[in-house]
Amino acid sequence: MRPMDFLGSVIVVLGAVVLVVSVRLLFNRSIRKASSKSFPYHRQLLTFAIVLLGLFLAIGLLPIEHEVKGQILSLLGVLISAIIALSSTTLVGNAMAGIMLRLMHEFRAGDFIEVEDLVGRVTDFGIFHTEIQMITRDVVSLPNMLLVQKAVKVTRRGGTFLHVSVSIGYMVPHEEVEEALREAAETTGLTDTFVFIEGLLDHAVKYRVYGLLEEFSERLSKTSELHRAVLDTLHAKGIEIASPSVMDRREYPSDHAYIPKRRMQERVSENQAAIEELAFDKAVEAESIEQLHQAETKLVQSLESLDENTTDKKAAKQQREKIEGKIKQIQGELEIRKEEQAEKKESGE
Repeated sequence: MRPMDFLGSVIVVLGAVVLVVSVRLLFNRSIRKASSKSFPYHRQLLTFAIVLLGLFLAIGLLPIEHEVKGQILSLLGVLISAIIALSSTTLVGNAMAGIMLRLMHEFRAGDFIEVEDLVGRVTDFGIFHTEIQMITRDVVSLPNMLLVQKAVKVTRRGGTFLHVSVSIGYMVPHEEVEEALREAAETTGLTDTFVFIEGLLDHAVKYRVYGLLEEFSERLSKTSELHRAVLDTLHAKGIEIASPSVMDRREYPSDHAYIPKRRMQERVSENQAAIEELAFDKAVEAESIEQLHQAETKLVQSLESLDENTTDKKAAKQQREKIEGKIKQIQGELEIRKEEQAEKKESGE
């Protein structure tokens, strides 16, 4: 290659780099606005598009023969096509699945989800994978393609129905059983309770009691509390949780019931919310950070609408200063949270 051609190539490459950086800085505010909850990957995709455009411009302006340019562009096109073709089994596939999940808004940080045998709360929702924290405080990383291919059960934040099934012998009137089950559900703080008779088995009737839990974060502890309340209430009312076909080597009178002989005592209510806060500490922290991001986005949007719709300059200025102060406060809180997360990650917590 002649010195002039080499110098021209260097100038073209440097010009492309300067162009990419300039466009990136020019649209920095637009990219930041685009990185909202509706589509949080505008920043990455727009940056990738700018870099790709700069690459094509650099190739097109290189002082080389047109035939060589065509070969280079063809090779680049083949590489991009190969990446797209292999996207179903590669990282690109997980990235596409992550974008799809973001667009669908099925769940977000802090939500309870169930995927196959895994139950936990979302702690991190990345472009390639999603992390959920189990009741054991362990964190499981799931590829986003798995979440697209498998059924995902999401616990609604507005409330969910907890339920427990139990089989009672035919000798007990169903009215008594239904009343006892509703009473057990109500003692746990559940509302809108009801009972279904799900089946008439060979030697027992299968009941299922439902109750609405309004605070979704207490789901696991309330489920355990509901099981406990069903046991205590049925035993306190003399209702035996066993079918007549139960066989025992010990001899009992014909009217004996399998009920604990200990005296039923009033159970002291426990602060079950602390269990979830301890088990899902990372998920709770991720949820709070997500709420801060949402609050920041709403304030930025209100600031933009203020500039467009307000005619009173003085009032607009005061309102702007107030909103900007709140934004700075949220940003400061986010910085503190991120530093705490980084410290915990380094210490292995």
